[in-house]
Amino acid sequence: MARGQMRQTRFGMWKGLCLINAAMKISRIVLPTLIVTASMTAVQAAPLTNHFPEKDLGRFLAEKFDLASIRSSLGPRRSTALRTFADFGMKPSEATERAVVFDVPGHWFYALKVVGRRDVNHDGIEDLEVCFTDRALNGGSYDTSTGLLITRYASDAYAVALSYRLDDDVCAPFTR
Repeated sequence: MARGQMRQTRFGMWKGLCLINAAMKISRIVLPTLIVTASMTAVQAAPLTNHFPEKDLGRFLAEKFDLASIRSSLGPRRSTALRTFADFGMKPSEATERAVVFDVPGHWFYALKVVGRRDVNHDGIEDLEVCFTDRALNGGSYDTSTGLLITRYASDAYAVALSYRLDDDVCAPFTR
């Protein structure tokens, strides 16, 4: 290779390295700026969809919570026409803003206590974190408290429990 061609090749390589170096410097400045700009203009979070009432949540759960979506002592007696506590003809012994209790002495005790109200599973729909207590008072040994994630997909739909793991201690404050 001639001496002139060698210089030209070295110059071409040096020129290429300078371009790469300049591109890297620009990318260190421009790329973070683009990332920050993109994150600032990222899609705004959609407003939370809510199909639960703001008041009388306990009474609402007595009338609209679908018992078919959980395992409970009511399961063996449940039919397609018996989906809610109200369908069973059960009247709450206590209904508050955050709880509903069915306490029939000598028979059975059921309670749904709302311990949280937020979008737990990040699907854009408000959920209820609920402690469900199901206890025999007739001398039997059936006694369980379970954390449930309850959601409602439309204003005219039942509230249903989702298969979603909540903290193990969600019911701790409510167990006897």
